[in-house]
Amino acid sequence: MRIQQSHRLEQLAHMGLPEQIFIPALLQELHHSIPSFSNTFCWQDDKGNLNNIYDESLSTDAINNFITALSSSEPDKYTHTTKWVSEIDKITTTREFYGQCSQVAEFYKTILLPLGYQNSCYVPINCPQSGRRLGVLMIHRKRRDPDFSESERTYLSYVANTIALACQRPSDPDLSTIDGWEQGMLIINTDAQLQYGCSMGLKLLALASSAKFDNSNTAVPKNIKCFSGLSTLINNLLSSKKNHNDTINPVLTESNSWGEFKLRGFLINDLKNDGLPQIGLHICWQEVFILKLFHRIKRLNLTPRQETVSLFYAAGLQLQSIANKLEISLHTVKEHIRNISERLQIKTRADLIALILSDVAL
Repeated sequence: MRIQQSHRLEQLAHMGLPEQIFIPALLQELHHSIPSFSNTFCWQDDKGNLNNIYDESLSTDAINNFITALSSSEPDKYTHTTKWVSEIDKITTTREFYGQCSQVAEFYKTILLPLGYQNSCYVPINCPQSGRRLGVLMIHRKRRDPDFSESERTYLSYVANTIALACQRPSDPDLSTIDGWEQGMLIINTDAQLQYGCSMGLKLLALASSAKFDNSNTAVPKNIKCFSGLSTLINNLLSSKKNHNDTINPVLTESNSWGEFKLRGFLINDLKNDGLPQIGLHICWQEVFILKLFHRIKRLNLTPRQETVSLFYAAGLQLQSIANKLEISLHTVKEHIRNISERLQIKTRADLIALILSDVAL
C-alpha cells in the first residue's frame, strides 16, 4: 500500500506548489498510508525557531496554543515544549518522550490530551543539502490506537525526504484555482464584527486572515474589516435590501500564502423585525486546479508513470515541460501520451480533463 502511495507523494512534490499549499495537500494524502485522525506541520525559520503551523483539525485551539507558546518568554511548559520540538533529531513518539521532562509532560497533559492528540509521532524535516531544519511533521493517533511500527517510521523517513525536496523546488507562479471542498459559514453584523461561525468556517477565516501564525496575531479575528473590500460588500447588500433587489450576491476574494479564499455574501433578515440584519459569508478555500485533477486521476487505474504524465498533461503543461519536470526524454513523454490515449480511448487533452473530472464510473 505504501509503495503505491509513494508515487502519489512524488506527484505532489513535482507540482511546483508553494509550501503552504503543498503541506496541507500532503497531510491529507498521508491518511491513505499512515493511519491517523489528524496531522500537523510546524515550520522553522533560519534560526531553527518554530514560526508557523498548519493543523488539520477543525479546532482553532491548536493554533491558539501555538501562538501562546511562541509568545511565552518564561521557562514554562510552552517554552520547554517548543524548544524540545524544534530540536528533535530523530523520529520520536509521545510514548517515548513522555516523563522525560516535567514541563513537556505538563504541556502534553494540559494541551495535547484535550485536543485528542494522545499518541503522536514527531518527524524532523531537514534540508538534504544544507542540513538546515525546515520543520516538524506530526502524525496524531488516539491513545487506544497502535504505536508507530518500524515500517511506519521507515515510511515517514521517506516522507520527510519528499517534503524537504519539494520545499527546495521553485513554485509555479501561475496556478489556476476552482472552488474547493473545504467550505464553511460565518455570520457578521453590519460593522464586520464576527457573530457566529461553524468549525470549518472559523478555521478558514483563520487561514484567510493570516499568512503566518506567530505571536503577532490571533487565530480568529473578532473583526474582519481587515479584508479589503468587505465594507463595499456589506454596503452592496444593505443597498440591495433598501432597493428590494435580492439578486445581488457579492463575492470577495482574499489571497495569501495559504492560497485563495472566496467569501460570498448574503443578507440574513430578522424575521421578527426587531433587530438589524446580519451578513452571512460563505467562505471557500479555493483548490488549485492541478490538485483537483490529482485527487481524481487515480480513478483511471493507470500505471504510476502514466498517471503522473496524464496529471501534468491535463494540467496544461507543454510536453517538453513534462519531460524536464520528470527528467525523462520528450520521446518518452510522447509515447506515454499515445499509450494513455489508446488505453482510455481519448483523442485530446480536453478529453482527458473531462474523463478525469467525470462522475461516470470507469
